[in-house]
Amino acid sequence: MKTEQIFQEFEQRFEKEYYAQLASKEILTVPLLIEIFLDDDYANAHWAEQVLEYICEVNPKLVYPFFEFVAKGLDNCNGFLAWNTWKLITKLLPTDTENKFESVKERFYDALASKTPAEFSIACDCAVSVFINKADEQKKLLDILKKSAEHKFYIGNTEIENSGEIAKEKVQIFLERIMNYKTKAENNS
Repeated sequence: MKTEQIFQEFEQRFEKEYYAQLASKEILTVPLLIEIFLDDDYANAHWAEQVLEYICEVNPKLVYPFFEFVAKGLDNCNGFLAWNTWKLITKLLPTDTENKFESVKERFYDALASKTPAEFSIACDCAVSVFINKADEQKKLLDILKKSAEHKFYIGNTEIENSGEIAKEKVQIFLERIMNYKTKAENNS
């Protein structure tokens, strides 16, 4: 299939499952989705992010070779796009045989220390995958998250009241998800 034909398929806005199947057949699908994801057109970028996220869930091996290109989303001026890049990256961790996460790891910890509530929240959500798939990062993650009560969030230059409580609640959700994962793993063995 030619590039133009794949773009025509994208214009159809079929279900995500369709594009996951297309990606397994047509090698250009994933790089073209990443190109759209990195574009300044937020509506299209958001659509591509959702499709890529689905592909990362069902077959991360299709996206993993393009890890470095996905990671470029972290540099995007659009905070939502940059933050959502963590969702894609952390869904690739089960297949991170080349330890590519190492190249963005410190940036991930910066996101966990973010003074922006949305960035912190997404990083906390993504921390579950890091905890599960990167055993050597578990201690550092827990050390950072233990200090959540001291966390301060800001909107502009104004501190959000009860920042520590907001952070603690998010960390509690992280801990519950980890415990659920461990319980499932124990029940399956």
